Amino acid sequence: MTTISTRYFHAYGNNSLRTLSVFMSVLAITPLRAEPAKVDSAIASQEKKTASVSFDLDMLKGRGIDPKLADYFADAPRFREGSHVVTLFVNGERKGQANALFDSQGELIFDKSLLDKAQLITPTASFRRPEDVPGTESYDFIKAYPNTVVQLQPGKEEVYLIVPTETLKPLGQEVGQYDTGGTAALLNYNLIGVNSEFSSGSSEFRSVDTVAGFNAGDWIFRSRQTYTSQGSNSRAEHLYAYGQKTFSDISSIVQGGQINISNSIFAGDPITGVQIVPETGLRQAAQGSGATVEGIAYSTARVEVRQNNALIHTSVVPAGPFSLTNLQLLSSNSDLDVTVIEADGSRQTFSIPAASLGGGTLGSAPGFSFAAGQYRPYGDVDSKKPTLLTGTGTWQLDSKTNITAGLMGASDYQAAGWATDHALTPATTLGLRQLVSTANEENARGTQISASLNTVVNDRLSLSFSATQSTEGYRDLVDTTYTTDESDWLKGRYRNQYTASMGWTNKTLGGFRLSHSYSTLFDDTSTQRLVGSWSKNFKRANVSLNVQKSMGETGPYDTGDAVYLSVSVPIGGRTVRTYVNADNNRTRTGATFNEQVNDNFGYRLQAERDMTDRETDMSVMTNILPRYTQATLGYSRSGKDTTTYNGSLSGGIVAHNDGVTFTPYAVDDTFSILSVGDIPGVKISTPQGPVWTDFSGKAVAPSLQAYSNNRLEIAPSSLPRNVDIVNGFKEVQAGRGAVKQVDFGVVSSRRVLMTAKDLNGQPLDKGLVVVDGQKQYLSTVAGNGQIFLSNVEPGTQLLVSLANGKSCSLNYKLADKADTSTYFEAVDALCKPI
Repeated sequence: MTTISTRYFHAYGNNSLRTLSVFMSVLAITPLRAEPAKVDSAIASQEKKTASVSFDLDMLKGRGIDPKLADYFADAPRFREGSHVVTLFVNGERKGQANALFDSQGELIFDKSLLDKAQLITPTASFRRPEDVPGTESYDFIKAYPNTVVQLQPGKEEVYLIVPTETLKPLGQEVGQYDTGGTAALLNYNLIGVNSEFSSGSSEFRSVDTVAGFNAGDWIFRSRQTYTSQGSNSRAEHLYAYGQKTFSDISSIVQGGQINISNSIFAGDPITGVQIVPETGLRQAAQGSGATVEGIAYSTARVEVRQNNALIHTSVVPAGPFSLTNLQLLSSNSDLDVTVIEADGSRQTFSIPAASLGGGTLGSAPGFSFAAGQYRPYGDVDSKKPTLLTGTGTWQLDSKTNITAGLMGASDYQAAGWATDHALTPATTLGLRQLVSTANEENARGTQISASLNTVVNDRLSLSFSATQSTEGYRDLVDTTYTTDESDWLKGRYRNQYTASMGWTNKTLGGFRLSHSYSTLFDDTSTQRLVGSWSKNFKRANVSLNVQKSMGETGPYDTGDAVYLSVSVPIGGRTVRTYVNADNNRTRTGATFNEQVNDNFGYRLQAERDMTDRETDMSVMTNILPRYTQATLGYSRSGKDTTTYNGSLSGGIVAHNDGVTFTPYAVDDTFSILSVGDIPGVKISTPQGPVWTDFSGKAVAPSLQAYSNNRLEIAPSSLPRNVDIVNGFKEVQAGRGAVKQVDFGVVSSRRVLMTAKDLNGQPLDKGLVVVDGQKQYLSTVAGNGQIFLSNVEPGTQLLVSLANGKSCSLNYKLADKADTSTYFEAVDALCKPI
């Protein structure tokens, strides 16, 4: 046993640290700094060594310290019993802040929350401990894995774990280890309204795009429908309604209902039927690059994107260059038709070939896909509805080559096809595809051949090319369903389509991008489109140039060529941009001012001068995120007589076991219901973006990547000051279709700064020990009778050990509810002798 002076107290920490700081101030000494223990020495000393010490009681008495305090600090450095926020390290890697539980001896408790935070596997049930804390699941991890070393640094509020590598969770898990189950219903919505008034009349456009459905037992049910209204004309389209489930035993998704054929070498035709496709999440396949639509709008315009004659995307864009990404395609093997509708009703139209959509097979999941059903045309269309059967297989020959082959048979239609992707180099991929078809009713036979090449030459230059060539007799299935005359139908078919694009960056010259497309119809009509851009960041500004040129046959409203030059200057969180926009008809100059005020509100002001008509246009657009939905509101004035109002509203609604919760984002097939006690307004970071808890403390993580790790984290600054989070970080691994319930446990703490006096009105002497009704140490009286308590509830019994060996009870009164705007509450207390 060692006798030491009061300098020993440097080793204690965490919640005791506040008490010790008071204690040190009483002693008027400086605590020593604990040096981190070395891993080698930690491993060498596995056995528990309990250091017992005694204090110089005369010195304590001489400094006015209650000698009873020495009993509490007589053992070796340790955490106080209970829950503490610590910094966690595992095998030298920092895991961040964690909530750790400690028993009455200061030993670390390996509960489920700590194991998840440390990314450690859970021991078997035989190592389950009795509940240390009611409702917690804890294990004797050290008994299960004896080589584990636990290093506690109370003075620094740190915990170091050195564990066997086999206890670390692997990056991938077996299917059975992912969360499954859960039930919830949802509604995603996207509402757009545009009103335009001009001298020759007015126009109104309305669009409603909804996805409704529910998840139950890992089954996913969805129905998507759109409604558009333009003046007196309206159109309702039902895109699909289906149910699906992933069957892990065969690593495949079974889907049935009104569906689109997917993972097929053929176009994604809509059918009413069933299909089986590989589950890409389980096969760790790369996802396709998706589609990007680029163009230039001459005013506040509406962009419509259609595929297979179905409207799959509509949005309002401001004047200038635009780029639409992450489009929800019906198929990667069907062209996109894009229409840009300007404020005055003029239109631009162009097509994006399927070969340029990034639908190659190198990133496809090896496996087989089958589909059977009846062709289902979109909308109210007079069309044939043949019954069909199709199958596609993808094989990975090696790490560089995939090959795909498929067959399709329908009433009066047969087709076969093959495709291959080959990595010529790590940065260059070549794709080839050929389809052959027979349309019996027309007695037409033909073929379609496509090729694509994508390469990254170096870190500055990238190139891509695609080409599609069709013979006159080639037919897709949808071509055989038309009831119009063949001569009319042929006019809209492409004989060939070619695209090429280049991206090049230079530190001095900036970044360049150039893309060109050329198409020819079977009536010999040809169209060409050239889009180029350049941008360069200077010290205080960014300069960009966008060029668009249309060649060949054009529509009556097509403006042909366009040039857009802009200079952007950031000013703090604001951006000022000036620009010049010129096309075949006119030249415009203008300026915009953008500011994102906070997470919930941003706006853009724009003024533009038409140099031809000598007229000034003005517009304002606001982006609003009122936590539980997204909204935009816009107004523009063009020329003397064109006024446009536009607005949109989007988000999701989820009905679950605990009520109804709104989210500002569309809800995907795999999502999570989040709970932070009953605290509203708590900000949580999710893979989709930030969300906030509602009045009941609930929020939705709207999109989780199936069979992958998903990080959810609370922003501590959004918590009330009287609330401590048990674990502000969660990592979720969910199977497809799961509705995961995630509970962020919170602890409401009432921090109190108490001024205690005796019956004579004199402050209590400093150094006296404060304990609760169970004689557990809580705090120490500081100068002027002040006592700081980290957590105390109304009615808690507080006792003070007096210097004469007697005790007194503190009488105090707290408000029924804590004041969440302050860090601690100040109260007075009277100490009555017992």
